[in-house]
Amino acid sequence: MRKPRPTALVKATELLARHEQSSKVLRRKLLERGYEEAEVDAAIARLVERKYLDDADACASQFEALYAAETLSVRQICAKLVQRGFDADTIENLIPADTYEHELRAAAKAVEKKFSGQIPDAKTKLKIRQHLAMKGFNSEIISAAVEKFLEVNGD
Repeated sequence: MRKPRPTALVKATELLARHEQSSKVLRRKLLERGYEEAEVDAAIARLVERKYLDDADACASQFEALYAAETLSVRQICAKLVQRGFDADTIENLIPADTYEHELRAAAKAVEKKFSGQIPDAKTKLKIRQHLAMKGFNSEIISAAVEKFLEVNGD
């Protein structure tokens, strides 16, 4: 005998128990699973009312975790959070005023991870610049990271 299909609220709760997510993504997942729009809206409203779903808090905690890891540029963090369904204005308000040191550490980690042990010739420097630009770092950070790479690896 088949189990009865859980309600949208039960399914939403299960999804939230697995992974913190935005109401936008949760709504999309429930609709993809065939739940009616009205039922999905009611489930999300109930979760927000009970404070199980709070986009601002979820966005802030995910931003803090990604920022503390120092493996992504601030641009990458913002893009990742937008992709996860958070509002761009909410994300923008979370960015600290001075991100230079963070960006420099993140760029240095990215360079070390990808280019450690390579000979610091002109071709490698160009590859580093391209790699960091693709990761969303600005030219000032890229130049500083290349200089740091040259100091550590000798030129």
